[in-house]
Amino acid sequence: MTPNLRLVRSAPDALGLYIRVTRVGSPELQSFIATRPIQFSGVVLDAKLVKQQKELLTLAQEKRIDVVLDPMAAAMATPGGYRPSMKELPWAKDRPHTAEDFKTPFAQRQCAESLATYVMDHGFSQVLAPTHLISEVDSPWLPIDIALASNLRDALDRNGGKTVEVLYPLTISYEIFRTPEKRMAVISWLSAANVQGLWLNVAGCGADSNATQIVRYCDAATDFQSLGIPIVADHMGGLPGLSLMAFGGVGGISHGITLSERLDVNSWRKPPSGRGFGPRVRVYIPQLDTSLSRDEAERFFEAGGGKARARFGCHDSHCCPRGVEDMCTMPERHFLYQRSQQVAALGQVPETLRPSWFLEGYIRPASDVAIIAQQLSLPEDLRNKMQTKAKGLNTLRTTLGPYAQQRREKSFARHPKTRIARVGNG
Repeated sequence: MTPNLRLVRSAPDALGLYIRVTRVGSPELQSFIATRPIQFSGVVLDAKLVKQQKELLTLAQEKRIDVVLDPMAAAMATPGGYRPSMKELPWAKDRPHTAEDFKTPFAQRQCAESLATYVMDHGFSQVLAPTHLISEVDSPWLPIDIALASNLRDALDRNGGKTVEVLYPLTISYEIFRTPEKRMAVISWLSAANVQGLWLNVAGCGADSNATQIVRYCDAATDFQSLGIPIVADHMGGLPGLSLMAFGGVGGISHGITLSERLDVNSWRKPPSGRGFGPRVRVYIPQLDTSLSRDEAERFFEAGGGKARARFGCHDSHCCPRGVEDMCTMPERHFLYQRSQQVAALGQVPETLRPSWFLEGYIRPASDVAIIAQQLSLPEDLRNKMQTKAKGLNTLRTTLGPYAQQRREKSFARHPKTRIARVGNG
């Protein structure tokens, strides 16, 4: 008698998850890396924070996860993004950069050389190339950025950094990104860049993107797969980020700890008017894919009573042993654990099954429980938030259901390889 054989589809490489480091939540991120099995690809450090984050830098290096340097070039070339403290960086000036600063091949090589030296001196394993905001297809920055990226690759090779990957951060307007002919013109330029990965930074897109934006983003990102390199959606969190990976548009995401989950370039357009309030880590409720301030979260669970705690409190003892109390008092750890679990679980599903699995495992349950959330006895401000969230999740459900059928025949983006997979433990 011939036994029944079951065909097992092999899971692809893990999906990429990079955590952007900010001044907020850094100690908790260090603790998480030091005490937990690592389930994300690496951390991204803004150049202006490197001096203050030496312990995190060395810890990540010891754990053999990628440490990515963001030279902050895009912000550095805008009146609102530039900060006087940036002038201390070797590739910066005492004013915002202009395209004229990089007009000559010598200036391009000089910038690349100083950045490569900085990367090697601090032990970074990956670096975002010094690229700039592309608001028009004929932007003078585009050819400059291609040259800067390729020069950086050459400079690293000359300075002993052949294993350091150069990643191209394409910071681009949503209008160019979603328009086929403009998008293809940009892709044509990018084909000349000697880089090992593409990080998409699409202005106005992020964790709050609606269903239409997600579909358009995914379709647009698929065109970039022709470059043959891994694609990461930077500043992209929440269900939108997970959706892009589930439907194969990108192979990874990057964001902060409930922060930096959206790229807003409006603040770059005008010089800062004064000192604003610093951002704070929020409390993540994964069942609803929403984040609340600590005050809002406490009021949500108090007003919602046992039903809110039962439905939306964290019951994973590995994450929050004391449930809601730990969610609210240690939101950084809760978020890191939940997001890394979400991405790891999604990455275990074979690509062809991923869209339907994601719809049934994430979108449908979130849409269902959102109805329960809006029916709780909540204060008016929270009830309005839950109603808005429920409406958005329902639209996401009805939009992505048919879209999953369309994506069956599409290719999936390459996943970024982990540091250990690329260079081993050496």
